[in-house]
Amino acid sequence: MKKYVIFLVLLIATLCVKAQSIIPQVNENVELMSILSRMAGFPEYHMDMAGQYIKDMDSYFKESTDHPAVQYMKGLRNKYGIAYDAVMSMAVHLDNRNGVFSLIEEEVSTLEKRWKKVDKDEFLSYLSSFYRDTKFNEFFLAHKDLYERGIKSYQDNVISHFDIDWYADFYGNEPQETFSVIIGFCYGGGNYGADRQIKGHKKEVFAIVGYYVNKEGMPMYSKEYLPTLIHEFNHSFINHFLDENKYPDYVKELEPAATDLFNSSRWSMAKQAYGNWKTVINESLVRAAVICYMLDKDYKPEEIKNELLEQVQRNFRWMPELVSLLRKYEERQVKYGSFENFYPRVIDFFEDYAKKENKRLDVIKSK
Repeated sequence: MKKYVIFLVLLIATLCVKAQSIIPQVNENVELMSILSRMAGFPEYHMDMAGQYIKDMDSYFKESTDHPAVQYMKGLRNKYGIAYDAVMSMAVHLDNRNGVFSLIEEEVSTLEKRWKKVDKDEFLSYLSSFYRDTKFNEFFLAHKDLYERGIKSYQDNVISHFDIDWYADFYGNEPQETFSVIIGFCYGGGNYGADRQIKGHKKEVFAIVGYYVNKEGMPMYSKEYLPTLIHEFNHSFINHFLDENKYPDYVKELEPAATDLFNSSRWSMAKQAYGNWKTVINESLVRAAVICYMLDKDYKPEEIKNELLEQVQRNFRWMPELVSLLRKYEERQVKYGSFENFYPRVIDFFEDYAKKENKRLDVIKSK
């Protein structure tokens, strides 16, 4: 009887994980940080793809361009490189209590490392004053209908085609996190991943996706935006393998070859805001996994080909071979059990690729 109860509990737990549903949402802190960054001149938050929302935003905040918080934000970008996903990482770590901001209490801090040297108390003081002085909440509440239209469009045209159970099947383990989608209505073409772990809760992984409208002001979401969502959630199954505290041997073994590949790709990777070898490896695996998802879900050959070509054009030139490697993993998953057990093969792959590339470069230099 006892064994039966244990089995039943495990079964229910598994079903609960499998049944996890993804419901897109709007988040006031994401809009706040996006709009503040836009006012501070961050180009990645100034894509102007949200139609009337952009006009409303610029009109509402035009008297606040010289606010101390805006000037402070400019300084954070210049001094600490606070930009892109670092902005969104702060957004999901904020706690708003009646217009006074603080950081959430975490088990272990997951705030993006670029914030480490920033005086967080000073920043939060500026942010709180900006929120109150601009009556930000009034702006946010006034756009409830627009947010709801965007959410419904993303749900109907993207989420409805998304199979979250694929991750457990592919990686060989159930996710230890909860997944959420936040639409960033301000910034348009950017897409970011962020996570947090509120004390006493499961780790939360967020895909923060941009908002786009056509000339008629209607959201432009379609199934073609699904790879972006697949991409962001893959990170939670990939990135931890290069955590020096958890997998020091993996980091030590992979670093020399990965550094060579990063150095030979530095210019193109910098344009994509990828500034170190770990990011390049993680992005490589995430992008290859997206293509595996597309193959598993019987996407049209042309769609898969276009996705592969896009990654090669971004200078992930090893993508065809890396996808082939991951397909072999899928074929032999019974042998490996999980992606963790397969990761040494990933290290071998990048070591071999770097050696071959270095040899080719040596031949060219000798001529």
